[in-house]
Amino acid sequence: MLKIGEFAALTGISINMLRNYDKIGLLIPEYVDEINSYRYYSESQIIVANRIQILKELGFALKEITMVSSCSDDDIRKLIENKILEKQKEKKRIEEQIQWMRQIINDLGMYSDFVFSVKVTTLASRKVVSLRANLSKFEDEGLLWKRLERKCIENNIKILINEYSYAITHSVDLVNNVIDTEVLRIVSEVPAEAKGLKYYELPPSEAAVVSFKGTYSRISDISSYVHKYIKGMGYEICYAPLRKYFVSPNNECDPNDYITEYYYPLKKI
Repeated sequence: MLKIGEFAALTGISINMLRNYDKIGLLIPEYVDEINSYRYYSESQIIVANRIQILKELGFALKEITMVSSCSDDDIRKLIENKILEKQKEKKRIEEQIQWMRQIINDLGMYSDFVFSVKVTTLASRKVVSLRANLSKFEDEGLLWKRLERKCIENNIKILINEYSYAITHSVDLVNNVIDTEVLRIVSEVPAEAKGLKYYELPPSEAAVVSFKGTYSRISDISSYVHKYIKGMGYEICYAPLRKYFVSPNNECDPNDYITEYYYPLKKI
């Protein structure tokens, strides 16, 4: 029989860890002295201890290792196969993080203001009511918002209070001064007939998201960086970007205080 200190020295498992293993039922001492509570292990338990160490090195949590100790070979095989799938997903995520960090290193300097502003995320589906029209200049978007507001009132459409405003510029023809613009608000439901409005559901999608503070004149530079970023990450834009307004001209504040978020719908190349 081996005292806990001797067993710890032979297995490389600390005394505190051995006590924890005993507590959770992972590696219970062969014998415990009732008088002084000293723990004693048998030499055969070294094999069990080594198995625990190997499973830990493979990435198994203690709870999983406890399960392995009572499993058949077939069950152990399934546990390991599942762990391989988990590690493959983890590996993919780490590779994406490394790629992202390398791109940040390359972009520092020219795009220092934006390198920590873009992220790829999945957008949930949303029900929207929208109004789309051709504008002659970008500044006319405010008039389109007022039309949407009036029509929502006319159709008794209740806008979700906690949701912000969205807009999409579908196309820009500067030669003919035609800017195809759509403004949207999130709703829970809409009457069967919403005259003059379109009601539909934005599907869930993967998107590059960038938030920025300041005037809309910055959008061109930001958009340029986002295109460069998503290409480097193996994506391409598959639809017109969606703008989300947190602080806008409607708030009657300094344009330098505007807060805007852009969503660029993506697909893998």
